[in-house]
Amino acid sequence: MAFLFSPKIGPFFDESLESYLLRVVSENFFDSYEGLSLAIREELHELDFEAHGAFPIDLKRLNVYHAKHNSHFRMRALGLLETLLDLPRYELQKLALLKSDIKFNSSAALYKGGVDIPQRFICYHTEEAVDSIPVCPQCLAEEAYIKQSWHIKWVNACAKHQCTLVHKCPECCAPINYIENESITHCSCGFELSCGSTSPVNTLSIDHLNKLLNKSELDDNNPLFKNTTLTERFAALLWYQERYSKEETFCLDDVVNYFNGWPVVFYKELDELSKNAAMKLIDLFNKTEFKFIFGNAILSCPNTQKQREPHFIYSTLLDYLATLVESNPKTKKPNVADLLVSVLEAATLLSISIEQVYRLYQDGILQTAFRHKMNQRINPYKGVFFLRHVIEYKTSFGNDKARMYLSAW
Repeated sequence: MAFLFSPKIGPFFDESLESYLLRVVSENFFDSYEGLSLAIREELHELDFEAHGAFPIDLKRLNVYHAKHNSHFRMRALGLLETLLDLPRYELQKLALLKSDIKFNSSAALYKGGVDIPQRFICYHTEEAVDSIPVCPQCLAEEAYIKQSWHIKWVNACAKHQCTLVHKCPECCAPINYIENESITHCSCGFELSCGSTSPVNTLSIDHLNKLLNKSELDDNNPLFKNTTLTERFAALLWYQERYSKEETFCLDDVVNYFNGWPVVFYKELDELSKNAAMKLIDLFNKTEFKFIFGNAILSCPNTQKQREPHFIYSTLLDYLATLVESNPKTKKPNVADLLVSVLEAATLLSISIEQVYRLYQDGILQTAFRHKMNQRINPYKGVFFLRHVIEYKTSFGNDKARMYLSAW
């Protein structure tokens, strides 16, 4: 039976979980979120002893992905809270950011509504973080709630009103953060955020933002948008950030312009590295690691193991390396195609797991450049396999990944 009043306006499809709980706080006349959470924990204690402790007292720890262990207890607590609020089942869970079962290479991912999001893109991705969470005053004037998209660090404009998001309070210049202030509509100084002024954003930038955040696949000439899912676009943005930006935020227009020149711009960059490889060498090519010449080009590629089709960045790199190997045939003198790739790089190129790469090595399909002691596990980060062998093995099966030969387990 419900004991809390639900907000008259139910959860919005694009609302953050923290925003909705703050509206519950207001509707039930609690002084703060802590007062609500303690009341909920007391009620949950009677309903489910295990789940009551999974409901956090601190608002910044509320979302499911903040759970250190057993996040299913947090999910169960949200399910019980839905009962207390007399909400339909899974209504709150739809708003939550969940831990994803995939990774963007080494970066953790979150999951919401069928989309995987790099955790690094999210404001407050760690409990210690004190990021500003910007707002659109015009949106707040229409409906007082916080959109989940405002939590994404590089989203700096409102696509609906074609204006900039406000990061600092116009009155006291403090960073706007509704989680810290526990107020959706006001700054800690008392200023009403819906009264803040905004600057217009050019139509082209808004068009880019709309395309990027659109969940449907688009028919566009730019490979960033062409027949890609939102998850694949996020993967491309993370790849660009790690390779060129090195900052938590970046200009979306710059990213779109970069991919407008794809793949020529990427091939040109790799060609420059390849041409200067001989000058950079300290040892022979067949004793030099791939990353010494090309850096993190392979490992930074978007992970392809759980996607329906290879990511376009991965396919472009694979095409380039296949051409590189083909144009540099095996000779007595080692060349750039004889560079050494690690177990991790081989797994990325072959779109298989590390364990499967070890199995290919044990079966003699992939040969190492150095002799290893029997029963000694190969260092997964050290270049040991010839690039030529890995690419030739990959291309010998054509483009059909499912037909690639793998030993029985």
